[in-house]
Amino acid sequence: MSALHRAIVTTTGNLTTNCIRRGYQGLGAKIVLVASDNLNVQNWLYQYLEPYGKKGFAFVFVETEYDFIDYARKHDTVTAFIEDMFFEARILGKLENIKKDYPRLRLIVFSSVRLSNEDAARYVCWSGGSYLSLRNGEDEINKSVLSIFDRQQIYPSYLVNDIVEYQQVHNREPYLTQKELEVVRLFSEGKNGKEIAVMLNVCERTLWTHTQNIYRKFGIHKMTKVIKYAVSKGLLSAKTIMNDKRNSNEN
Repeated sequence: MSALHRAIVTTTGNLTTNCIRRGYQGLGAKIVLVASDNLNVQNWLYQYLEPYGKKGFAFVFVETEYDFIDYARKHDTVTAFIEDMFFEARILGKLENIKKDYPRLRLIVFSSVRLSNEDAARYVCWSGGSYLSLRNGEDEINKSVLSIFDRQQIYPSYLVNDIVEYQQVHNREPYLTQKELEVVRLFSEGKNGKEIAVMLNVCERTLWTHTQNIYRKFGIHKMTKVIKYAVSKGLLSAKTIMNDKRNSNEN
C-alpha cells in the first residue's frame, strides 16, 4: 500500500480520533472532509477524489458528527463532502446550521442511493453548495468532481426545476393560524381528511377551506411538499414527524 493510501490516527489536542487521512501529507495541505460512516461508500467516493491528493489536498474521513465538527472548525479545512444520511434524522435543517456556523466551508452533499429529486433539491438549497450522486455515470461523476475542485457549484441537470421550485417556496414566510398548523401536523401524522375533520370537530367543507388557505399561503398545492417546507421553516418538528412515521410503521 502506497503512502498516499496509508491510514493514520490523527490526534487533536487531548482527543484521539480514528480519522483516516489520505492524500497530500505536507505542511499547508488543504483539508477536505469526507463524512460517512460506511467504509464502502468512503472508498467509492475516494476513487474520484484521489487524483486531487497530489495537488495539495488531504482527505480526512470522519465517521461521527463530533469528529466532523472538530475538523470543520480548523482554518485549513476548505471543503466537506457529506453523505446525505450522515446526520441521520437531524439532516433536516442541519445543513443550514452548518452553512451559518462555518460560512467559509464549501459543502457538497453526496448520495450513494437514489434520492427523490425533492430531497436532493432541498439539500442543495439548505447547504448552499453542490450535490453529487454516486448513482450517476462514472464520466458524469468525474466531471462533477472536477467542477467542484474548480470551485463551481454543481448538481445534475435533472434537479434544476426542483431547485428553482424549492427556492421560490423556501423564501416565503407564510403565517399559519393555529388551526391551519394543526391541519398540517395531522396530515403529517398520516391522518386522512375525514379523520382530521372529526378530530378538529369541523365539517369536511371547512377542512377543505383550511387546506386551500394553506396551499395559497405556501404557494404550492401538494400536502407532502407543504409538510417538508413546514419542517424546514421550523413550523413542525422533524423529530415528531419521524416518530409518528415510525410508530405507524410498527402498528
